[in-house]
Amino acid sequence: MELHKRRKALTEPETRYFMRHLLHGVKHLHDKRVIHRDLKLGNLFLNDDMQVKIGDFGLATRVDFDGERKKTLCGTPNYIAPEILNKKGHSFEVT
Repeated sequence: MELHKRRKALTEPETRYFMRHLLHGVKHLHDKRVIHRDLKLGNLFLNDDMQVKIGDFGLATRVDFDGERKKTLCGTPNYIAPEILNKKGHSFEVT
C-alpha cells in the first residue's frame, strides 16, 4: 500500500529524510548534465528500502555545454517554472 494512503502526514524528520534523498537524486542528474523538466510528486517513487527514486524522464534533456539555455515550453502546467513560461531559456535552476 502506498505511504500516503497509510498515513495522513509525515513527521519533520521523515520529511528531511525524503528531501535529502530527492536533493541527492537531483544533484546526481545535474552532475550528469540532465534536466528532468517535470519534477513533481507524481514522478517520485519510494522503493522497498524507503529511498526516493525519480521517474518519468519523458521530458528530460541534456545540457551539452556550460551556459546552454533550453527554450522548449514543457512540463505539467501547474508546476512550470517562471523561467520556462518567460521563454528566455532555462537550465538546471528550474528543475
